[in-house]
Amino acid sequence: MDILKESLALAEYTTAIRRHLHENPELSGREFNTVKLICSELDQIGIDYVNIPDGGVLATIDGPVPGKTVLLRADCDALPIEELPHNPKQPKVCVSKVPGVSHMCGHDSHTAMLLTAAKILKANQDQIKGRVYLLFERGEEGGGNIYWIFKYFEEQGVKIDASFAGHTDVSLIPGYIGCQGGPSYAGALGYQIKITGKGGHGSRPDMSINPIDCFVSIYECIKSIRMNYVEPTVIMTNSMGMVKAGAAGNVIPQELTFGGTCRFYDAAAGNIFKTKLVEICEAQAALFDCKVEFEKLTGPTLPVINNNKLAAIGAKAIRAALGDEAVKVLPLNMGSESYSYFSTYYPSVMMAIGIGNPEKGMTIIQHNPGFDLDEDGMPYGAAAYVAAGLGFLAADEVVEHESDPVLRAKNIDELRAFTGSKTPPHLDHLQK
Repeated sequence: MDILKESLALAEYTTAIRRHLHENPELSGREFNTVKLICSELDQIGIDYVNIPDGGVLATIDGPVPGKTVLLRADCDALPIEELPHNPKQPKVCVSKVPGVSHMCGHDSHTAMLLTAAKILKANQDQIKGRVYLLFERGEEGGGNIYWIFKYFEEQGVKIDASFAGHTDVSLIPGYIGCQGGPSYAGALGYQIKITGKGGHGSRPDMSINPIDCFVSIYECIKSIRMNYVEPTVIMTNSMGMVKAGAAGNVIPQELTFGGTCRFYDAAAGNIFKTKLVEICEAQAALFDCKVEFEKLTGPTLPVINNNKLAAIGAKAIRAALGDEAVKVLPLNMGSESYSYFSTYYPSVMMAIGIGNPEKGMTIIQHNPGFDLDEDGMPYGAAAYVAAGLGFLAADEVVEHESDPVLRAKNIDELRAFTGSKTPPHLDHLQK
């Protein structure tokens, strides 16, 4: 079959799904209508599926003969971000209709592309040499809903030989796909910390304990962790994105809350940062006569490391479907992904899907109110899903695990405990 031709023929369908989801985004763990749409589309296509409570939708397509099993994954939740109606150069083709919630990470397009891939695979079911799973994951944006997915895998004995996922990337224009082995997405540590002092009037700071003073000292010390305690050859970034304190310039606040993230590819370095972060906050709080509370301190989570052999198989299949020049090599990405669980347990590859377009102003990276994507890239992403999945099933090569065998041996509860992650709440009962 001509995978790209079939995908391009479904471009209107892909675009319609993406725009509907984009205009009606739902936050992590609350993707109730999104899940209903996914299930409805799978029903119409004629694909069997399981709606994993609080986890996501797992669909199955079996070929005419048994064989290997490959899982193709997309995420479907949105972010708590108020979307800008325009990108740097022009109005967007569609904008979120939900105040304060938007698909500023491209998950709407991921879902649309995987549903398109589902249509192509179902129409060519006789060419599947084995089994294809299609997973629509909920709560990727920090919701932790992947926990319920892996609990289901464990309880039902779901067998997966390899996995591919796709993520939009503005550094690539439509028609190009990143599919390479090695580091793909960084591990992360997230923190939100509250400092409590003693509020008072700005005219008498001596009668107050200003948590802002304590924070300034903590902030400067945190900036030194990378330089003073981590080897210079180790990749690490840290940033704070939230500081909240006070409401008036002449009033000393009682509390200050700040939060941020640290990213890395070496979990040992992540643990160093975590240890020093706690030590600094506690020591500086004591020095300034403040109290400190760690409202959130998660991680270090695991990085996504693409399997080298699987990436080579996927890249070969994508070139055959999209053209010899379609696969590009990308620089290291410091973003983080729940897909790290897949790359820990199974040979896995996170593909980058080109949706950037400088001429149209589609250059802003994800998690930004101005993020926008060129929908012309989605048919190529859908085709990459199909090509990579079928390419693995048809390949004779044996793909071995490359992840840490100690981590791979842990069940999902043990692995979540290792990464300092809490069990996500059940929210499906909140559906109306």
